[in-house]
Amino acid sequence: MGSAILVTEVLFAVLVSSFLSRFLPKISTPLIQIAFGIVWYFTPSLPNVTFEPDMFMLFFIVPLFYLESRNIDRKALRQDLGPSLSLAVGLVLVLMILSGVTVHELWPAIPMMAAVAMGAIISPTDAVSVAQLGGVVRLTTRQRSVLQSESLLNDPVSLVGFQTMLVALSTGRFSPVSFSEQVIISFILGTAVGAVIGLVFDRMILTMRRHNLEDVTMRILMELFLPFGAYLAAEGLGISGLLAVVACGVVITFPHKGVGGDVARVNLVSNSVWQFVDFLLNGTVFVLLGIQVPGAMRTIVEDDRVDLRMVLGMVVLLTVMTLVLRFIWCVATLRITKDRKTGLRRKMTRERWHSAVVMTFGGPKGAISLAMAYSLPYSIDNGASVPVRDIILFIVSAYIIISILMSNVMLPLLSPKPTDSSKEEWARRDVEMLRRTIAKIVDNDTPETHAATTQVLKSYNERIHRVETNLPTSTLKDANELRIRTLQWERDWLQEMLDSRSGIQHPDAETRKQLQGARYLLDHVEGALERLDAAGPRPGGLRFRLARIRRRFMPIARRAWALIARHTPAIEAERTLAIRKVQVPLYNYVIDRLDDVLLQKQYVAVEVVADLLVEYRRGLNQIEGRGVLINGIPVEPNGMAGVRANALHMELDTIREMLENGEITKSDAKIMRTNVHLIMAETEL
Repeated sequence: MGSAILVTEVLFAVLVSSFLSRFLPKISTPLIQIAFGIVWYFTPSLPNVTFEPDMFMLFFIVPLFYLESRNIDRKALRQDLGPSLSLAVGLVLVLMILSGVTVHELWPAIPMMAAVAMGAIISPTDAVSVAQLGGVVRLTTRQRSVLQSESLLNDPVSLVGFQTMLVALSTGRFSPVSFSEQVIISFILGTAVGAVIGLVFDRMILTMRRHNLEDVTMRILMELFLPFGAYLAAEGLGISGLLAVVACGVVITFPHKGVGGDVARVNLVSNSVWQFVDFLLNGTVFVLLGIQVPGAMRTIVEDDRVDLRMVLGMVVLLTVMTLVLRFIWCVATLRITKDRKTGLRRKMTRERWHSAVVMTFGGPKGAISLAMAYSLPYSIDNGASVPVRDIILFIVSAYIIISILMSNVMLPLLSPKPTDSSKEEWARRDVEMLRRTIAKIVDNDTPETHAATTQVLKSYNERIHRVETNLPTSTLKDANELRIRTLQWERDWLQEMLDSRSGIQHPDAETRKQLQGARYLLDHVEGALERLDAAGPRPGGLRFRLARIRRRFMPIARRAWALIARHTPAIEAERTLAIRKVQVPLYNYVIDRLDDVLLQKQYVAVEVVADLLVEYRRGLNQIEGRGVLINGIPVEPNGMAGVRANALHMELDTIREMLENGEITKSDAKIMRTNVHLIMAETEL
């Protein structure tokens, strides 16, 4: 019962701290959660929390690493792999050795291997701390990509170094060659094992999806097990489990593949579960860190064998040395790294020096450093004249807090949010938010909600058009190009239908009507393509020349037909019926193609695609007898209120995602949410 109460109290602390962070935008959420942990430690009625480092690594660090790698921008990771590896491997190794040697030389009471182990502890960065600065930090896409990749790749290096130092400390022997081999083998094999597990799992999910065997419960349970399985399998082989988890998360593709309502619902639930896991574990990690820090420091303060000024001096020295070394390393990396477009190395400009400073302060320490520090064995004090383990715990705890504080203070100053005075900049962010919402609405559409979704998409397109008055846009060119593509789809579908039925010797009445309607529509579509793309290259061949001759005489034939139809209404009705026999499957085919175009993000301006979707769905509704006008007023389709409400909730969800990713500021999010709430209030009247 006591454990259940303890878990409840920790969760309550996470909830309250996250709620308070909304009202303290200048203070990062991790700092508030650490403060809660410190208050917890000094509250007499609350128990002090201790944790097993191995369990902490498995149940907290592993799922967080999987989640970060699962959501990482794979294209950016490939492009920035060089700078990321430079920081994750080279800088970690140099910092580990340099800080260890420095501490041992200045304080010989701390053994060399123990000092280097401490260097390994303070080397890895924690990009989660930067990501949770609450939207006040404006990092560039490349800075964010490099920081995130570095935080995923440097932990295995520091862990291997830490474990090697512990072995050397216990045996008294250390081989640089053996250490280098272990690092390389751990990297290669860890990546390979994780990638194989991820690819096998990915293929399994996609196969289940093709055979309609994927359901919400099974998918969530399997995906929750995946990171733990990859970690335990790699650790069982004696290689880096964390790197296996990272590789596994990077190679999986099933969260981003597949279309249709069922797949969308499963992905929506999966994303919601992982968002909850991310929120819960991140908050718990920093609350636990806050609880542990005072205990580690209190032991040193109360120990007469320790010179407190010496310990504090070590903290300051390591902080300054780490910052200077990281800055030099970032400058060298920027100078050596080649430009993506030109392939040439660039000189250090003022902007690039500024980027080096941002990257220097963008590497705070976090939970994994604390976990390694607490995994130090008590035997490390054997033969030492000072409590080595407690000293390292004190230095690491103080160093983590100082690094997070510096990031919280310096990054907003170095990369301030853009001014809200630019109407164009605000319009761009608002349009991007609306476009992502449209993609979600289409992704969650079902045949039963087509009519209502059409109306909702139309309202979102109108909102985008109103906002785009502040933007220089080129959507007209995209709209014309896509309209030509849809007509080409219609032409190909109709031609394929006619070809497939041309060999029927004695077609029945239904088939004759379909063929008749297909010919009418094909002539119309080819005429439209001729007008839209008259100056473009056209295909050759006898069949095309005959079709072009036929189109030359089509205006004369249409006028003659109209004259006959006015005097013979039954003929016109029969022609209309024949066309509608073909239009229903034709429009459904084009709608499916447009859905694919939208989900694959082939156009930045998604409202271009949504506009055509609205047109085709409106036409389909009219053919099937829906969307009928009564006294000039459109009848609201069934389920309109529900679809509109869901769309507004998706919009709020999109705003939250963009805020968490640092793409908009808290001020932006507040204005956007206010607009959504006003729309909600209007629809409820």
